[in-house]
Amino acid sequence: MEVRMEEQNVGAFGPLEFSHPSENVYSYSFRSEVAHCLFCSDMFKLPEERTYFSTHLFVHHQFEIADMEMIANMSKYCNYWRSRFLAEPPNKICSRMLIDAKGDGTCVNILVLGKFIPEDKKLREDLHNKQMMWVLTQKINEREDKNFSRKCLLCRLQFKGCRADYLSHLSRLHNMQLGQPENLVFIDDLLNCIETRLESLHCLFCNKLFKNQTVLKEHMRKKQHKKINPKDTEFDKFYIINYLEMGKNWRQVKNEPDDDDDDDELSNAENSDRRVSVGNWSDWEEDEDKVENPVVCLFCERSSSFDEIQSHMNNAHGFDFTRISVDMDFYHQVKLVNYVRRQVYMGHCPYCDKILPNRRELLEHMSMESHFIVPQMQLWDQPEYFFPTYENDSFLCHLNDHQDDMAELHLSKKIFM
Repeated sequence: MEVRMEEQNVGAFGPLEFSHPSENVYSYSFRSEVAHCLFCSDMFKLPEERTYFSTHLFVHHQFEIADMEMIANMSKYCNYWRSRFLAEPPNKICSRMLIDAKGDGTCVNILVLGKFIPEDKKLREDLHNKQMMWVLTQKINEREDKNFSRKCLLCRLQFKGCRADYLSHLSRLHNMQLGQPENLVFIDDLLNCIETRLESLHCLFCNKLFKNQTVLKEHMRKKQHKKINPKDTEFDKFYIINYLEMGKNWRQVKNEPDDDDDDDELSNAENSDRRVSVGNWSDWEEDEDKVENPVVCLFCERSSSFDEIQSHMNNAHGFDFTRISVDMDFYHQVKLVNYVRRQVYMGHCPYCDKILPNRRELLEHMSMESHFIVPQMQLWDQPEYFFPTYENDSFLCHLNDHQDDMAELHLSKKIFM
């Protein structure tokens, strides 16, 4: 069987290289790549038209590229084989396969190109290795850059410094979990992607659309959706693990069996748990008995959800944080919480600064003296209280800028009335 080809003026195929963005070394535009058909002048935009490309090869040229989605750079890959097939007929390079395309018993003889052919395997490995080195170089550039500047996605802070500190701010102050900084790459584009989704009023985790920003923020806070859904493949390109093994993403790597028998048992248990959780996310979301990242009371050791802790502080200590903070902006709330945490930790009454020998006597003193009230502002409105007393203080992750919320609510009422 002859495969139809059109003679094209194809230039010599040089060394495999990935183009680097010239305008901004820290940003990579994930545009679609254009791939030429190996045999004719048709072009396809990938990955969006991958199915059309595969169908075109099969219908018009009786040809198939195996595992096309695992190829690092389809444009370079196609250019190589277009040039190669002009020098040598594809039926002398590719494997043949008989398939029953119509299901009527009539077999079609097609040519298949894949990594089972040594030359193709070498090409795929070269493309993957160059991609991996390019990604790691990008990661080094991002890590060493100290001139990063960006406004926080969730508050008014204009941040300057390095990307790792910015991500730490999102994690520690807002409980937005994007992953460890050393595992991320193309961080600027990741933040742009998140910002676009939030500005379009879509939840970052479940992608549900909301009518205004206030409702969206409350949904993400209550559902703990300030994180990336691991099933959302749109974000795969921002995680280095997806570039390390040719043709494999992190899901495939994680599901690979371990050599050790004990590890196999653990892996099977984890995979079983994963299948249960993936199979029914709604149960996981609505499981109100299990509190992730429990919030600790500002005065005692009681821990629970944020709403329950607010109710506890009001009933047990007479400290209504919602009422007290209603006229405070986000930063004043942070300072107040960190000040109270520091004073209680040191055994000092937050209001009068009296030193008590233990927590029980401190709470008794504050109750008897009615000192469960906001201290004078000059005591806690200090720059040092921007920094949390406890690194994992989940209380801080639930603070909102009431002034912004009221403005947004007022605007939304105007819009939807």
